Amino acid sequence: MTVRTLTYMPFEYQAILHKDTHRFKIVVGGRRAGKSKSCFQEMLRYAITNPNSLCWWVAPTYSEAREIGYEEYTRYEEELSGAILCVHKSIMRVELTNGSKIYFKGADRKDSLRGRGLDFLVVDEAAFIEKDLWTKVLRPALSDKRGRAILISTPNGRNWFYLLHTTVSVKGDDTWKAYHWPSSVNPLITHEEISQAKDELSNNDFRQEYLAEFVTKAGQVYDDFSLDNIIHDFKINPNEHYIYIGADFGYANPAALVFVAVDPLTDTVYQFDEIYEAKMSMQQMVDEIDTKLAQHGLEKKHVRAIYTDPAGNAEEITSGISPVDYLRGTYTVINKGTKIAPGLQLVRSFILNANGHIRYYVHERCKETTRSLFGYTYKTVSKTNTDLIHEEPDKDGLHDHACDALRYFFVNAYDNAKWITDHIEQHYYTNEPVRTTVIKRCPKCKRPFASHTPKDKKPFICKDCMID
Repeated sequence: MTVRTLTYMPFEYQAILHKDTHRFKIVVGGRRAGKSKSCFQEMLRYAITNPNSLCWWVAPTYSEAREIGYEEYTRYEEELSGAILCVHKSIMRVELTNGSKIYFKGADRKDSLRGRGLDFLVVDEAAFIEKDLWTKVLRPALSDKRGRAILISTPNGRNWFYLLHTTVSVKGDDTWKAYHWPSSVNPLITHEEISQAKDELSNNDFRQEYLAEFVTKAGQVYDDFSLDNIIHDFKINPNEHYIYIGADFGYANPAALVFVAVDPLTDTVYQFDEIYEAKMSMQQMVDEIDTKLAQHGLEKKHVRAIYTDPAGNAEEITSGISPVDYLRGTYTVINKGTKIAPGLQLVRSFILNANGHIRYYVHERCKETTRSLFGYTYKTVSKTNTDLIHEEPDKDGLHDHACDALRYFFVNAYDNAKWITDHIEQHYYTNEPVRTTVIKRCPKCKRPFASHTPKDKKPFICKDCMID
């Protein structure tokens, strides 16, 4: 028998997981805590040491299964070559010479998850899949073979995964074991990186994403929004500020547009006006935009872009053409699709980040935006338990329109780049210093660029602007 040694080197906290003999394990971890890496190794070890076993890696979506689980496999593909019989890349199936099979699947393809008896299962980002998928599909699939499972995830409010982890933590038994790994347990995560995350995230999002705490989001979506964000005087200078508009279209429901000025040197956002009106034709909207700009001494040419909802591509009843096409006759209109939750995080980080800094201010004249921000709430799963919530805000028709318009601006105007590294992987441990790459934003052209120096060190502008 050939013995192969992988270059994977677990940290002490991961080694504890590997030595654990509990049938079911649940790991709550922060970003880059090493959840996926260690759990892939658990699945791989089981497949190699238990011939003819069936092992699944299930992620919230098929693409996430490929980007995380299957990508982790490819890092060790060469080292595993002697143990691999064949690989079906299109369906992400790995067959080993001992008869074991490893599949990488997405929870969004439910039909492919039924009717199989499993020996080993990893549910990645379990807090982001439906409870019924675990209780009615995946858990029963482990019963006939007494299969083993590891559920791993960053927190996602207080949903079924929170209840399961809390129950196991309090009432741990011979079957279940719970683990909690904040990002700081990983020695590759530097203090500088943690500090950078505090600048980029709100306090609640930092606690959830890096401290791996179950932060309830019941109540206000923007619970840090306060009177400190409301300003009474602001002078716009088109030579010093970048002007944008965020738009959420509507007819029967109000159309909401937010006018913002950005200080490119500090990335501070000032909302100086708004439009909030129902049953407004597109021509009326264009006229109203012109009027608002003129009131602040601005012209059409000063507006760099209007950021909208992708639904704005649909035809508008009164004109027969889409709002986007109508506005494109005069303005640059951008409307890429985005996920809601990351956009909310981005807006919260400007309202008040974890270091207590405010980078979003709204003028007191923007009464509908202010009212919406204070009243924007998450949907609760049940009326009797308001701690159990959906991740998406409540579309109540009263507070969501202005908040959506604001979010469209942020997710389009700002990339949500985090501190990243040059291929730092756990199996590349050396004593050499780690060279890091930081994403900075050029204050001149507003484009992101890569730098190998910290954000508070030169260069502060991109190479193209240096040449200019």
